[in-house]
Amino acid sequence: MLEAGPVKVSVRSFVEFFGESTLPVAVDTYQRGFVWNLEKATQLAEDLVAHEELGYAAPPYYMGTVLVHHSPAKGKRFIIDGQQRLTALSILYSQLTGSLPEQFAMSYSQRSARRIRSAAETFQNLRKPGKEIFNRIRFTIIEVDRVDLAFTFFDTQNNRGVPLHATDLLKAYHLRAVEGDARERLQTLCASGWEQVQQSRTALGPDTEIMDSAPRLFNLFLWRARCWTGKQLQPGGHDALMETFQKGTWPQAGPGDEIPLYRSRQNRLGTHLRLDEGGQWQIQTHPITLSEQAANLPFAIRQPVHRGIGFFLYAEKYGALLQWLLEQGTNSEERRRFQRIYTELMGANSIYLREIFVLGALMYADQFGEERLWEFSLWYEHALGAIRLEKQQVRHEAAKNFFRDDALNLLDVIAGAYLPDQVIGHLKRYHRHEKRYADEQIESGKGVQGRYKQAVLDYFKMPSASLKGKADWVENLVGKAQKGDGHGV
Repeated sequence: MLEAGPVKVSVRSFVEFFGESTLPVAVDTYQRGFVWNLEKATQLAEDLVAHEELGYAAPPYYMGTVLVHHSPAKGKRFIIDGQQRLTALSILYSQLTGSLPEQFAMSYSQRSARRIRSAAETFQNLRKPGKEIFNRIRFTIIEVDRVDLAFTFFDTQNNRGVPLHATDLLKAYHLRAVEGDARERLQTLCASGWEQVQQSRTALGPDTEIMDSAPRLFNLFLWRARCWTGKQLQPGGHDALMETFQKGTWPQAGPGDEIPLYRSRQNRLGTHLRLDEGGQWQIQTHPITLSEQAANLPFAIRQPVHRGIGFFLYAEKYGALLQWLLEQGTNSEERRRFQRIYTELMGANSIYLREIFVLGALMYADQFGEERLWEFSLWYEHALGAIRLEKQQVRHEAAKNFFRDDALNLLDVIAGAYLPDQVIGHLKRYHRHEKRYADEQIESGKGVQGRYKQAVLDYFKMPSASLKGKADWVENLVGKAQKGDGHGV
């Protein structure tokens, strides 16, 4: 074993790592859950069987580095990096020996538990090695005894090889920043809220992309909402997320469990928000316990984000608002009509245009709730539909160019508006696109443009073979709805 101050390095087998541990081996709150799919579990079993067949003349089976935070104060050895491999191996170990490894104390969320059960079922149906293989599996164990050093290793270790997503690193950073009298309890609440963000299912993306919704929430919506301003729209990505939501966040300005509040649609009086040990939100200085709907948290999408609890509540609010907007069932006619626009019209459009439709709608709902949401969505869809008619292939750049080339960046218009009329008026003034709709000669139902055209004709119940006058269709439909004659919309 090599020792360098607070860092110890050794090579241990799987059995030795658990068997020689003087403290239970656990997973800390900042770690993501077990995410291995069945393909990775199958590959592991096949690789171990193949190695076993090489016989004892073969070198040990090396499975990389495991980072561990040794914490006598908490009575645990916390896995910093290596949880996925150790969990998968422990599942297989349990099947071969009938018990978990010594000192195994890892706990998992219900979501992770479902994946663990699926992995266990997969292992049951595969060829498995003998239990002696666990004496031949080797890890390099790096063990640290300070939490700050643990986080440093966590950040650097996961920026090489196959990295964690930026949102995983942000979670770790902001959990470390959580303060207050009940720090551990507050960290657990924040980690639980983060898992709700990850599990939030939206209408964007195929099922294979919904393992973790946090990257999509931050990449497609929150970062763009905050950073796509004016005419200079910068590219996003890992570094941009880390710059905005880690380096660009603000320190606490008061007690560690209080978050400063800023003016927003849902906040006119509050100065601070407090998260108590019971998970309740209270507004200071007039304590008012809020509802349990995270979408109602009194934040504004472009407000400063404060480290720790502030970051987690901000993410939870907009994950819930996105769910409320796109997926949540409702008795609200306004929201049902909006969801129909999204499903029937934007569903027939390009994925890149759907993304910015949701981006604009999220900012609008944050500013005005359901007030004239359907009317806004009709005019916004009309603006984006003109791009579909112009371009047979809508590329990623088209979404950014829509905001950059606008007379005023629509996202800035929404963020600075006090009345829905200001946003809807902007769309009606600069995005009627009457000539583009009048000049289209696309065959309905044929190709990507034709499918979009047919969806528009079906929605507006038009027998016409042309989309000429579509802006007037929108005006008439809204007028009928306002007079109470909006049957079918």
